[in-house]
Amino acid sequence: MKVLVVDPDSESRDSLRRAVSAAGGQVRSVGSATEARRHLSEFLPDVVVYAVDLPAEEIEGLSADARRDQSDRVLWALAPAGRLEDAVSAMENGADDFLWRPVSAGRVAFLLDAVRRRREERERTEEARLRLARVEAAVALPGRSGRWLEAMASIEQLAPERAVLVTGEDGTEKEIAARFLHRLSERGAEPFARAVDGEGFVEALERAGTGTLFVTGIDRVSAGVQEKILAALEAETGPGLVLTADRDPVEAVRRGELARAIVHRLQESVLHLPPLRERGDDVARLARQFLEEASDTASFDPEAMDALTAHDWPGNVTELREAVRRAARLAEGPTIGPTVVRSVLGRPLAARGSRRRKVPVVRIAVGDSLADVERRLIQKTLEFARGNKRKTAELLKLSLKTIYNKIKEYGLEH
Repeated sequence: MKVLVVDPDSESRDSLRRAVSAAGGQVRSVGSATEARRHLSEFLPDVVVYAVDLPAEEIEGLSADARRDQSDRVLWALAPAGRLEDAVSAMENGADDFLWRPVSAGRVAFLLDAVRRRREERERTEEARLRLARVEAAVALPGRSGRWLEAMASIEQLAPERAVLVTGEDGTEKEIAARFLHRLSERGAEPFARAVDGEGFVEALERAGTGTLFVTGIDRVSAGVQEKILAALEAETGPGLVLTADRDPVEAVRRGELARAIVHRLQESVLHLPPLRERGDDVARLARQFLEEASDTASFDPEAMDALTAHDWPGNVTELREAVRRAARLAEGPTIGPTVVRSVLGRPLAARGSRRRKVPVVRIAVGDSLADVERRLIQKTLEFARGNKRKTAELLKLSLKTIYNKIKEYGLEH
């Protein structure tokens, strides 16, 4: 336990230093609030003890600085013995407790022990909250594919960040991911507010308080709202921010739809949620889970499941959940067959066992230039990825920057 003593009386400082050391604490002591400010950032004290006979403006500034750096930092007032009005005034102005001067080593030990116990209890409570949040996240965001497990690991890694950009197609559960970024952060017990497509941003910012503000579709909001978002990102205080974009942020910047400064601020804190079609066996896993939620007895027959896993799911998890619910309502018996799935998906069933989209082929002939082969390969891959440049880069094992350069070089705007 670290204690910073701020007292112009050298004899009193020495006495308090000895008492803190005897109680097992680390201590630094200074004679003024000006000196104390340096130690707040260097020493990182758990407790700040200040003499009430410091100038009032110094006490006010010191208290504000101490709590600004660490909101749960403990403040004790040090008052002359018998001056109860000074002790009461200090506590009314933010002090957590008080000591009399001359200092009682026994009271110092008692107060330090109380601070330790409160901190340990908070840590135990926080650990329990995080364990519960992880379990809830696993239930609300199920999946076992490699791509999905990578995304789940990223949520834990990014949760401590004050601002995170979540990218992914519609229906990839961005809001649920945002809620668990919030739950796993130090703001997890504070409010979670929403501003859909930036509407009511300022009011939502106020509602979030010291919690988290979730803002959808930042690539669709006006320049004015983007300016407000950037100001919130640059502010030293305020809620955490989880922002979403449905399109590639780099592409949105290039098109003039998204402020470059926003993407620059968030470039190290991006969570990408993969589309369902890239999550392999998660389609079948999720379909079974959603069916259990919709019906106690229904199940899919093999052909129906093949049809579900062969579907491209442009609406991702949201579309799958709704399709399964509709199938459960339409089924006339406990087994859901391919006919029901066909009616739900609104298209003929794929051949049994056909689980992937047909991959286009690029034919090469002797005499073709390397540049022409490269151009055709990039063009076909772009078409296969439905214009998604990030996916194109992944399939070709190239960087996103290289793909953009090649698209520009070959005039392949998609």
